[in-house]
Amino acid sequence: MQLPMLSRKLIVLLLTAALAACESLVTDIDQSKLPQVDSKLVVQCFISPQAARTNVVVTESIPLFAEPDYLKGGVIRNAVVRLSDGTKEVVLPFDTTSQLFSIDKSLFIISPGKTYFLSVTDGARSVNASCKVPANEVKPATYDIDSSFSGSGAGRDTSLTLKMTWNDIAQETNYYRVRASLDLEYSVADRLPDNTGQMTEKRIRNRFNFNWDDTIGRNDFRSDQNLDGTVFNSPIGRVNLPDPLSYGFNGVDYIVYPKSKIVSVTMEVYNTDENYFKYHRSVQTRGDSDNPFVEPSLIYTNINGGLGCFGAYNSGQVVYRPK
Repeated sequence: MQLPMLSRKLIVLLLTAALAACESLVTDIDQSKLPQVDSKLVVQCFISPQAARTNVVVTESIPLFAEPDYLKGGVIRNAVVRLSDGTKEVVLPFDTTSQLFSIDKSLFIISPGKTYFLSVTDGARSVNASCKVPANEVKPATYDIDSSFSGSGAGRDTSLTLKMTWNDIAQETNYYRVRASLDLEYSVADRLPDNTGQMTEKRIRNRFNFNWDDTIGRNDFRSDQNLDGTVFNSPIGRVNLPDPLSYGFNGVDYIVYPKSKIVSVTMEVYNTDENYFKYHRSVQTRGDSDNPFVEPSLIYTNINGGLGCFGAYNSGQVVYRPK
């Protein structure tokens, strides 16, 4: 059924008016009414008695309603970064390779139970923060490593899984993070140096980090709220081991089986301060939010005058090496 010519013209006019109204809602905002927020220094530093170096990353924020400036948001190389334990103070040099401020532990020792102070300035802006290193080291008490291989017809190795427990320190507030890594030796294809294009096997060694399965409600970040003095269980950690790889040469397929060999599994429990815990949990929570209708959560910061985090942890480590 066709509409009369007059009705069709009326519909077109109404749609045109509606689109014009929508456009005005988007474009007719006075810039003076938008929030005026300056760029801030963003500092990230996590200190530990076990760390080989103390690293500080200094960048700057990009205000949400600011004019585009592609120079902002990058690494601040000319900052002056000072770290102090209340008695000794050092200025951290900038490392051009890693793009951060860094100092070896031999030049500035991080001690358990001590409070440290961090200050950063780029001449125009200055920020500061403090944190206390947890006094106690917490090590994994038990662990279960599934190191079995499938031995299937395709020669596919299975994934490696890890579970571990640790004992909470009683009568004090504690925050934890679990971490683990796998040092693995395996075979890959390597071209022969005779320019024929033929392949041979080469053994290499790499380190892989375990990914934690939090689908059962556990998380790699835990606090002992209402659980003081109890035994903690980690989520399941998993590493996918290398697959067989197929290479073609002169119409012939060559398959290289990894023949994986576990060199070691390093398991760690971080006994963290509140700053480290709250910052990483807020980053993780914001990253896990896939619902577009959920209000974005704020990222925790303890940097006075800026953004980011200055936190600490004491790492307890156990290394498993197959015999």
